[in-house]
Amino acid sequence: MKESWEKDAGKPNEYHSVEAKRAREFILRLTTGADVYLALQQFAVDHGIRFAKIHAAFMGGLQPAKFLMWAPDTQNPENWHNESEVTIQNQSMILSMSGVIHPRIMKGEEEPFPAIHFVTGGAWDVPSIGGHLNPGTIVKGVLEIFITEILGIDVLLPSGYDPESDVAPENWYKEV
Repeated sequence: MKESWEKDAGKPNEYHSVEAKRAREFILRLTTGADVYLALQQFAVDHGIRFAKIHAAFMGGLQPAKFLMWAPDTQNPENWHNESEVTIQNQSMILSMSGVIHPRIMKGEEEPFPAIHFVTGGAWDVPSIGGHLNPGTIVKGVLEIFITEILGIDVLLPSGYDPESDVAPENWYKEV
């Protein structure tokens, strides 16, 4: 039996909410050669951050940019969550970045998981395109990112979640 937050909306104005509290605020500066995903993950480890919002980026160049992009699943049209990895080799510019850092369980251990949405483009030979940023996205020049730590919440995992076989499930939060 699914929890209410896991089910499709029963009416158009249905929503779920939790109240969270802002805590420490940071501006990170990444320079040429830094892996955006790995640097944000290490930052969370170093500062003991379980939850945070990634809410702005500026001065960002990438080469390459690696990300997952939603694409139709030609084998199974019912699979609305199909993502395929895309790599843009040409230098591009961050146009927008947001997301969250939250914990996930990998091999029985909790680790910070930066779920980063971004749009890149702005070069003569790179269209504006975006998705879920992956490890292997490397800074070219300087990338500065605003991070706000979030307190007062914890993770709710889906009913039937198996930490041994399920990876990065859709989750929700509870107030603590």
